[in-house]
Amino acid sequence: METSNPSTLLMAAARTLIPDPAAIVVPRQHGMILVEPPAAKLAEFVATMSAGARPPSTLSDTPIHSLAHLARQELLDGMIRFARETGFEPPGTQTMARPWVITGHQVEFYHPGVWTKVILADALSRQNQALAIDLLVDHDTVDHLGLVVPEWNGNRLRTTMVTWTEASALPAEFSASPQGAQKSRWLENLRLFPLANTDSMRQFMASLATDSDPRYVAWMSRARRSFEQSLGLTVQHVPCGYICSGVAWHSFVLAWLRQARDWCKAYNMALNQYRLEHNITNSGRPMPNLAITQQEMELPFWIYADHQPRHRMALFENNGTYLVYGDQRIAVTDVMAGDLIAAGESLRNRLKAAALHVRPRALTLTMFVRLLLSDLFIHGIGGALYDRMTDQIMEQLFGVRPAYACASAGWLLPLAEQMDPAQADISGLKWQQHHLRSNPELFMASAPLSGQAGELLKQRRDLIAGIAQCLTEDRSQQLRRSSRWLQRRADFRRLHEINAQLRSLFGPQAETLAAQRRFAEFIKENMAVANWREYFIALHSHAALEQLVAAIRAMAATPSPYG
Repeated sequence: METSNPSTLLMAAARTLIPDPAAIVVPRQHGMILVEPPAAKLAEFVATMSAGARPPSTLSDTPIHSLAHLARQELLDGMIRFARETGFEPPGTQTMARPWVITGHQVEFYHPGVWTKVILADALSRQNQALAIDLLVDHDTVDHLGLVVPEWNGNRLRTTMVTWTEASALPAEFSASPQGAQKSRWLENLRLFPLANTDSMRQFMASLATDSDPRYVAWMSRARRSFEQSLGLTVQHVPCGYICSGVAWHSFVLAWLRQARDWCKAYNMALNQYRLEHNITNSGRPMPNLAITQQEMELPFWIYADHQPRHRMALFENNGTYLVYGDQRIAVTDVMAGDLIAAGESLRNRLKAAALHVRPRALTLTMFVRLLLSDLFIHGIGGALYDRMTDQIMEQLFGVRPAYACASAGWLLPLAEQMDPAQADISGLKWQQHHLRSNPELFMASAPLSGQAGELLKQRRDLIAGIAQCLTEDRSQQLRRSSRWLQRRADFRRLHEINAQLRSLFGPQAETLAAQRRFAEFIKENMAVANWREYFIALHSHAALEQLVAAIRAMAATPSPYG
């Protein structure tokens, strides 16, 4: 395995930019926007980029810049193909010479926090004549074929998941869009929710309603890209499947096969270090280690056939070297040496003949993109934190830590505007209930008690004072259990009896507090639903989303404080 010399590492460090983990905090309040490093610093960084000028590291025996050129060309071909398939203007071939700002996410009805990555990519591309690209992660499964909508049920706010069918274990690239009566029922169900009747939703759902493309990914992409264009965003969409069918991708996979034992150990070492730094004791978090035995090495990739669930990919060494999928054996012994790109093409053809697809898992996806495709990659919060592991792996294997950033936002629906947070003060009510049970004289301090309550309180104070004095005397004499112990026990029993009698006298006050607490809990539950940050972007009004776009563009245009 080749490593970079110190001068290479210095060159890489000088041309990279990574977020500060301490600055990555989930923005939960409305209007909070997280961009780390700051957007202006990112704009300044992208301005210094030029395609192909990557640090001179190596991937196996192939220079990174050579494989990167092929990978970028194949990504450009994929963008052009997908744009034409979905009816949008493709990027021109001259874009190979421009910086590429890339982000990506699973194909789902996601929220403004996720969408912030797309807006930032667009803002940075506008500042620097770069190309903004959104990777559609179509090799992941889709948790819900539909979206969550809020609704009022009387005076209670709740959420409902409105789907057109159950999700499956298949990757998104094999998921189907709703058609015919199924689509009509789903759209009609959505119209039953008044809070989902925004101008953005009407526009977005109109696109979905008139689009008969049976491919879920293309159907979703076409509606979202049209919606983004209506907000002035120009970002190219491309499914990961289009990228992962090329020679560059299969050359990258082959590099892992050739050095599987060393590279998988580096992968596991980075995972173990991450768990140690974050005091994580669960060996399955944030993801399990790769299994390595004498004859088998699990690799950080998925392998699957058309319309079949994903399987973890492993390399077997037993009278030859091969991949296994079910009862199929794909021999790779003959491609484990020689020119990486030529052998990568052979591997690609072999897998294609077997009708099998190899796709990345989380860390290998961003590793491939950051290493070979992007000048700047934009993560969400989870990905940015996890990519600290990717940094460690890439620095060990290739001597580089390519640039990436983190972006998210708290952009909330205006559901909580008429709610008073002070009415949800449960802790204050708990305090009052506690004192009404245990110290009613404190609870009623503003109104001195008389009659039976006053007499009981006097007895209570006398008992407490007597118990305290008795304890003090025993301690001064270093007596652990004196002859007064039985009297103290009797006094404590009497104290509990008095407390019970006092509680019975304050029944109305106790019920009032209980009712107030139930109301506060009700308000708190409503506020939690109202302030949920993960509602679909189109549930927000067009004007609200325009404000988010404008805010992020302003951040990218602000002069950098770094000078």
